[in-house]
Amino acid sequence: MKIAAVVILYHPTEDAISNIKTYYDWVDKLFVIDNTETKSLIQDDLSQLPKVSLFHDFENGGIAKRLNAACRLAIGEQFDWLLTMDQDTSFEVSTISAYLECFNEYKGKEEVAMFGTKFSRHDQPISDDCASVRAEKLITSGSLLNVSLYEKIGGFDEQLFIDGVDYDYCFRAQMAGYPVVQFPNIYIRHTVGNEVYRSSIKTLFLLKKKKEIHSALRCYYMYRNMLYLEEKYKGKDKMYSKQIRGYVLSRVKVTLLYGRNTRKILQYLKLAKSDFKNNRMGKITNDRVVP
Repeated sequence: MKIAAVVILYHPTEDAISNIKTYYDWVDKLFVIDNTETKSLIQDDLSQLPKVSLFHDFENGGIAKRLNAACRLAIGEQFDWLLTMDQDTSFEVSTISAYLECFNEYKGKEEVAMFGTKFSRHDQPISDDCASVRAEKLITSGSLLNVSLYEKIGGFDEQLFIDGVDYDYCFRAQMAGYPVVQFPNIYIRHTVGNEVYRSSIKTLFLLKKKKEIHSALRCYYMYRNMLYLEEKYKGKDKMYSKQIRGYVLSRVKVTLLYGRNTRKILQYLKLAKSDFKNNRMGKITNDRVVP
């Protein structure tokens, strides 16, 4: 059984190399796809890793397009599974060892669309318990994707560009009859948004809390893609649409409360709604970016 990995870069720092090295020795090949518009600072370091195949066209192609490209590469080189990674995701040695052991021991993995773990910004206790659950959704980073089922499921939706790409794939996999499986006792190190320690108007700015917030532009993609996915699956699964809306709106609300750019966020949310109505999907064009 051959396992490749793909990591998608965007203006990476040296930390990305450190993160890559936490799983590099555990895979047979690593596809590195660089979304940076200029030469990345770590390309020379990547060239020192013999199992790396680097792809860089100096364009930001988002996530969905690059995952599709990586899947096609994995299919062409006859890999069985593809470990999909973000540049800021890493493993402890004990974590990836336990993850792959649980994966290898899982019976009937050939009919599973994707395996994944839980994630945390901070280290979590290591468990050797290979308990598994059927999951409704997994994040892309740290997931093992079944290459043989990729074309049957239909690939990643490039209309989304970023945000919601992984959840959409998981949902379509299950609609096609292929489960998504999570090992809930295993945690990878992964960040969602930027962690801040701030007060908000909710507590009259008297009490500080740790919160994860997003940029105004990221809120644009989250909100626009939420509207797109609701429309895409309208009449197919009300619970799915409800979960996606709840997830997105909760994160946008936290960013509005604990971020410091409320006006810009509201402008982007208005633009997201307008772009969805006018079928402007994919990457936002430079002429419509809010200054």
